[in-house]
Amino acid sequence: MTTSTRHPMTPAVPPQFIENIYTPDETAVLFDIVRNNGPWRLIAAHHFKSAEEYLAVSGPKNRDPDVKLELSDLLTPTFRSYFGDRGVAYENKAHELYFNRRLLDMIKGIHGATYAVPGSYLFNLRAPAHSYDAGHFDGASWRGVDMGNAPLWLISVMAKSGLFERWEIKTGQVISYYYNSDIDGGFTYWPDGPNLAPRRFAAPFWNSGLLTNNEKMFHRGEASGPRDKRSIPKLQLDSVIEGAGTDEWVIRNGPEEIARYHDDDMRFLFHYSANVFDDLADVKRYLDHTDDLTVEQALGMLIDDLDARGVSYTTPSDPLNDADFVATLTRAYAMAPADYPAEAPLDIMRSARSGKS
Repeated sequence: MTTSTRHPMTPAVPPQFIENIYTPDETAVLFDIVRNNGPWRLIAAHHFKSAEEYLAVSGPKNRDPDVKLELSDLLTPTFRSYFGDRGVAYENKAHELYFNRRLLDMIKGIHGATYAVPGSYLFNLRAPAHSYDAGHFDGASWRGVDMGNAPLWLISVMAKSGLFERWEIKTGQVISYYYNSDIDGGFTYWPDGPNLAPRRFAAPFWNSGLLTNNEKMFHRGEASGPRDKRSIPKLQLDSVIEGAGTDEWVIRNGPEEIARYHDDDMRFLFHYSANVFDDLADVKRYLDHTDDLTVEQALGMLIDDLDARGVSYTTPSDPLNDADFVATLTRAYAMAPADYPAEAPLDIMRSARSGKS
């Protein structure tokens, strides 16, 4: 009998580079929303309450345990919001794009699926920034558990554990980048699993990007923008960004302006995702909730697995908010890429308090 050596975090197909993803009119609609409907919050403010939660998703596998990090040590000026999510278009101007047949058909094609439901449709605005992301995969989904009812750190741990494949929902993404510069800013990905060699798509990008299966593939957005502008000393978790005039962006802490950038320094991402289903029975199982996982069940399965592995931990009374328990799960299911392209090394996380790196 032959045993497969395929890594569980391997995409159904390798990412495909695509161009001219949106028409000029569609691009104008998306940028109109992003420029005029802010302010927008940091990605970290959407998803994390602590450094341990961040590291559960995007941390290196062999991190020095003596280096104590706070979430503030890991912040980069990368901001996010949503055009729509889980079948609902949040922005009226983006309604037709959210239910775009062409994008849905592209994602169905990754899996040879018959049906599709729009998922998250998000955008990132990134000022010049370092990248402390050691490599991550997008938030996976299972019947009954997704980012609508579970924190991103738990989603990541669940995916790494391999315990929940029975409930897994197939997905895919169409990702478009607008970064008119060749100063870093590329996309690193590990199509054969995190233990093997990475590949990358290099900048510049303009209305170009990827048809991909990012929920099953480690990847990272590389550092971008002028290197001398990548640090913002006053950046904090509640900093926001908004458009200023026709070609600038301002980052603020409350009324205080802490940084300002021209369009040419910015990196924009539009990230369209959909859930896909092989047949009508698969669709009905999803819509009728006849075979759903629950968050409580998932936590119980993880705890049972820790016990089976002989992992020592203190039983948490509130497992979703217990920092020590999050750290235990992060270590138990640690998984991250081993190597990075020479052209796009991992930036070093530094503790502002200790000065260690």
